[in-house]
Amino acid sequence: TENQDNLTLFCLFAECEPMNFQEAMEKETWRNAMDEEIKSIEKNETWELASLPDGHKAIGVKWVYKEKKNSQGEVERYKARL
Repeated sequence: TENQDNLTLFCLFAECEPMNFQEAMEKETWRNAMDEEIKSIEKNETWELASLPDGHKAIGVKWVYKEKKNSQGEVERYKARL
């Protein structure tokens, strides 16, 4: 339908937030945002590296990406959270 075609064109040309780590690594803006998040975690001593006890599994983590926009819809900041 025409609506689906328009949506497809929009998605092809629009800058979209990455859905996963691999997509984020393709853009310098998202790599910088992830670097900022890691630096913030280290500065705030939010976590520490520890040995995993025998018989236990590590928990998974997921990056979340969000464009912060101003009132005109322009991107002001790329935000990555772990």
